Amino acid sequence: MSFNAPKQTKGVAWTYEGGVGYLASPETELLLLVAGSLFSGDTFYEGEPLRQRRFHELARKLSRRDPRYVAALARYARQVLGLRSGPSALVAHLFWWGPKEVAEEAARGVWLRGDEHLETLAYTRLQGWKLTKGLKRAVAWRLNAMSPQALLKYRKEGHAFSQRDALILAHPKPQDPAHALVYEWLVRGKKALPEAQAFVARLLEERPTWERILSTKGASRESWWEALPHLQGLSLVRNLSNLHRFGLLEETGVQEALARKLLSPQVAGWRVYPYQWLQAILRGREEGWPGEVLALLETALEASLPPLPLEGETLVLVDVSGSMYAPLSRWSEATYALAATSLGALLYRRTGGWLVGFDHALHPVPLPPEAPFPELVAHLLAAGRGGTRLGLALEKTLPRFPGRRAVVFTDEQVHDDAYRPLRRWLREDPGRSAYVVNVAGYHPLAFPERGVVRVGGWSERLLELLFLLEVDDPVAWIRSGGWEATVPVAPSPEDEEEGR
Repeated sequence: MSFNAPKQTKGVAWTYEGGVGYLASPETELLLLVAGSLFSGDTFYEGEPLRQRRFHELARKLSRRDPRYVAALARYARQVLGLRSGPSALVAHLFWWGPKEVAEEAARGVWLRGDEHLETLAYTRLQGWKLTKGLKRAVAWRLNAMSPQALLKYRKEGHAFSQRDALILAHPKPQDPAHALVYEWLVRGKKALPEAQAFVARLLEERPTWERILSTKGASRESWWEALPHLQGLSLVRNLSNLHRFGLLEETGVQEALARKLLSPQVAGWRVYPYQWLQAILRGREEGWPGEVLALLETALEASLPPLPLEGETLVLVDVSGSMYAPLSRWSEATYALAATSLGALLYRRTGGWLVGFDHALHPVPLPPEAPFPELVAHLLAAGRGGTRLGLALEKTLPRFPGRRAVVFTDEQVHDDAYRPLRRWLREDPGRSAYVVNVAGYHPLAFPERGVVRVGGWSERLLELLFLLEVDDPVAWIRSGGWEATVPVAPSPEDEEEGR
């Protein structure tokens, strides 16, 4: 791992691997950094303190210079990319550096889950900033906007900021008797009025959850069996390993329950990323889960893949070099490589063309687009882990590819000059287009900011948005809120991954 900053000499920037690089504007650098980072743990090229310091300086500068762009970026990262930590921190910067009305607007678009205002409060304290009146007012609004059940579910006892802390700081006026009773219980605990304790106890009984069952009865075969009806979405996918550990996946009744959940049309709305389905499938193969369960997961994965109404074949290049195998966060088993290969396989599935992995060599996938999705990804992941010769990959593939669209999934930290062959290919035919999905948010970049259409992150929604940007400047497009017309905002699922 290297923590050295990239070199700059006479206007020339170099990637972390010593290849020709290009500096991005602060707006693009912040976009890629937020989209490609969970801000938890070291990445391959950057330690956590350096990455957070870079984020802080960019967010500070832009919150003062262009607060509406920062607000739009925060909403985009939360609503489209499904991220939490970065957008919540951007809201904190806006309350400290930007106009309060812009900060309040951003907060309403970012605080979708019951604890995200607590993330903003914690980040504010971490920076040593005072809590502004605007931030306190926004938190009070958020507390009243939450249901009593959500206030209890996300009370976050033992964290740097709990709902109790938020209540004491913001002093919200309860909007109804139910909120008043829950506020009383959260603030005073065992000393709360008897009617508040009785009301909260009734709420907890009325809405049992798998977490509550496990916390009160402990992890056992019987408790997991009881919790199964309450598992859905990411909580179900992530706990299949626990069901297997207690021998439940072999049970006919459990398999029938899983079939009802995983074959339901609702599975497409779970907002489980393709890489998270794949992570469960690959873990299941390793741990020896029953074939029936693996088949259900593969069916659910296929059903959740978004449609992409694209015409024409695509050259899909996926970076499988060593740096891509770094985990997304210290708590995640998923890697940048898994996220990138899942997106690349999805695009190949929808458009056809060529699917090629690359490191210092090429690793073409010999399977057709209609092959099982996990097999496409597994073939890519089995290759690679060498150096990053993206220029070489483009030199070898572009002249032979008959189509007009090329998409590269990479962290852009290359050993060679990647832009030269791509620029030559684009100039030969004005009908050609090239896109780069930067999954990690490092800098400098392998291509100039105006040289290609570039977005960042690893949400499958990027593929829907990517082709709307063909003639647009992504920074201007995000600032204008153009993405809001194409992406419906849905409530955040309760079991969303903590690390985002």
